[in-house]
Amino acid sequence: MAHKQGQIKIAKSYVSALFSAVTTKKDSDAIVKDMNDIDAMIAGSTDLQNFIQSPLLSVADHKAGLEKLAKKAKLSDAVTNMMMVMADNRRLSLLPVVASEVRNFINQQSGTISVTITTAHKLTAADLKKIANDLKGALGQDVTTQAFIDETLIGGVVIQAGSTLIDGSVKAKLNQLERELTRKTA
Repeated sequence: MAHKQGQIKIAKSYVSALFSAVTTKKDSDAIVKDMNDIDAMIAGSTDLQNFIQSPLLSVADHKAGLEKLAKKAKLSDAVTNMMMVMADNRRLSLLPVVASEVRNFINQQSGTISVTITTAHKLTAADLKKIANDLKGALGQDVTTQAFIDETLIGGVVIQAGSTLIDGSVKAKLNQLERELTRKTA
């Protein structure tokens, strides 16, 4: 899912702090693994989604739950400490955004660009691979893709590669046509 710019900016500050103390590739790999695990746990559990998003729980309740989660999932100290700071700042709801930004950070370090592909209907594996290959050729970099479905697009595709957004959706074209028609009649 596409994240809002404000959320991304905040998430990047957590990612920067998280990697600022990393001294070895092993530590970096542990952070990436932990954040991917956390992201998968959140995506697979409505209880965990509700837990990180609940404004009704106190900071102490959030921290107690995070301690149990960190212990059970055997999370690194760096990731656990970051989540505790996020709880202190009442920003746990941004954990999925932070996980996404960790992947983007690692990709950027390795020269790979992260691309988000949003369509109205599910893409086949072959379609996704073709789009990834076409983007690799156009961008001149390796790409990792994440595919999302947004039925409001009606058709077409929206591609976000870094700060570049290509909106080839039917919805965008209809909106543009509507603006042009209202401009001509005004």
